[in-house]
Amino acid sequence: MKEEYNQHIGIYDESVPLELCNGFVENWEEAKNNQTIVDLSKENDFQVDISPGLQRKDESAFVAPLFSTIFPRPPVKAYFEYLGECFQRYVNKYGIIFDGVLYNEVFKIHKVRKSEGYHAWHYENGEPEYLNRLIVYMTYLEAPEEGGETEFLEQKLRIKPKVGKTLIWPAGYTHMHRGMPPLSGEKMYIDGWFSGQRISNRPPGK
Repeated sequence: MKEEYNQHIGIYDESVPLELCNGFVENWEEAKNNQTIVDLSKENDFQVDISPGLQRKDESAFVAPLFSTIFPRPPVKAYFEYLGECFQRYVNKYGIIFDGVLYNEVFKIHKVRKSEGYHAWHYENGEPEYLNRLIVYMTYLEAPEEGGETEFLEQKLRIKPKVGKTLIWPAGYTHMHRGMPPLSGEKMYIDGWFSGQRISNRPPGK
């Protein structure tokens, strides 16, 4: 694995094996057809907002990492082991200490065709229900021949997609970003969030 750090963005080349990335890509259509992801056509058990956002045009699916049957446990488990290595390196690099529980209950897989993408500037905990998101991760599963960069506003940085490359960065407003449209070919990627478990200081029953 090759690692690089730029303004609190961790960039991990060759972090996930190509064959594992290809497996996710090849299973995409089967996964949708079998409805073994969170069903995007109706309200779901995870209370995840699945309405299309402004300036967003892509195809996405929510996957429950711990009990997914669409992308079965072995590849999902393997992916999280590779992601965990990146996350540990990121935490060590910046000396991050969190006195609580971090969790990741769902992640998303995006299929982005030519000219599509999430073109609006945004950050990952910018809505009330997402305030507990602390750290974001993304792994490219499929890379277009041209375009499709992930662009960070304040950092003045564009990162070119590459299969097996993972990015990790803070979820807050300091890291506004957007997805540039593929100009030739398609892009597919995983993204998700390490969130902090909320703890109440009130006595039980109060």
